[in-house]
Amino acid sequence: MFMYDPGLQPIVLGKLAKWGRLTESDLDAMLRPEDRLRLREDLLADMAWDGLVTVRVVGDEPVISITEKGRQWLAARQGSP
Repeated sequence: MFMYDPGLQPIVLGKLAKWGRLTESDLDAMLRPEDRLRLREDLLADMAWDGLVTVRVVGDEPVISITEKGRQWLAARQGSP
């Protein structure tokens, strides 16, 4: 059983902050190869549970969107005002 790395949260939120929303496959393609291995459904589910992102299935693929709470979390983590 694998656990996800919470250190991937700021990376995922940074991509979403730039693009607004991404399909799971587009997000995966934007990550470095070593980060792709760490991207797990549990991570996205926990981020959605925490209100940082929303995940909706459109067609046959999940679409992940950053929320305002996710933007605030990322700004606080990066030390932005």
